Amino acid sequence: MSDIAVTRTVARAELDANAVLTQAWRLYKRLFTRSILMGGVIFGLLHLLEAFARSGRSSSALGLLTVVLAVTGIALLQGGLVEIVRGLHVDGNDDASAMEALGRAGGKVVKLVRVSFLSGLGIGLGFMLFLVPGFVLMTRWAVAVPVAMLEGGNARDALRRSRAIVDGNGWNVFKVLFAVGALSVAVAIPLSIATSGHGLLGWWVSSTLAAMLTAPYSAHALTVVYYALREPDRPVILDAGQRWQSVWNKQDAPEDAPEGPPPTRSILDEYEQRFDERNKQWDR
Repeated sequence: MSDIAVTRTVARAELDANAVLTQAWRLYKRLFTRSILMGGVIFGLLHLLEAFARSGRSSSALGLLTVVLAVTGIALLQGGLVEIVRGLHVDGNDDASAMEALGRAGGKVVKLVRVSFLSGLGIGLGFMLFLVPGFVLMTRWAVAVPVAMLEGGNARDALRRSRAIVDGNGWNVFKVLFAVGALSVAVAIPLSIATSGHGLLGWWVSSTLAAMLTAPYSAHALTVVYYALREPDRPVILDAGQRWQSVWNKQDAPEDAPEGPPPTRSILDEYEQRFDERNKQWDR
């Protein structure tokens, strides 16, 4: 188990759900082309397979393959979108193309799939048993995918870490989840009505459009939640070329030290180094 992913402290902050949704909208507009391209490729293929499964001419093996590819594809999409936002958060640059972002997420695809599988299984069981536990688990594990992409540890560590980050802000995180869920429904219903009567082709068009338009916004919203709770004093998006100056660097630097370019390490690296140093001191 990763000590970093589970025991690292979290600065407590009051999450503003409206501010999260506004920031997510800024990200959505800025990254619209890449987000739509990524969503269109993944959901277009997934819904095409599902259309074959719905046709009645498919085998059970194809149905199982569709489920596996759906979990993998959605995990890759979420991870890729987190990766693009990471660049904006580190130094304001978002140079990664859609395929580059998906490729980087592919390096952690096993971990992302495990997170999606474990969280989906737990949330599904929670809804089946008593309904309320499903909402509770959905809220606690809301930022598990950003954790899996940006921090160390395995899939279980990501779920525990997500719970630690969300702790104390469950109601506000639920507001964000409810808002993005309502938006998804609001977009899907008109598209479904517009394509009704066109058979599987109409279903494929409406479902793909709805998913590729709404899934990126949902992913951006949860990434904003992660950064807003993980680093409450730091802007989620920096201006291009800007580096966030850590308060630790300011405190540790000699007063007569010459000014130079800002450090190139990310704030996450700094947190991890500080945690490791303190952990060694506690073990002595």
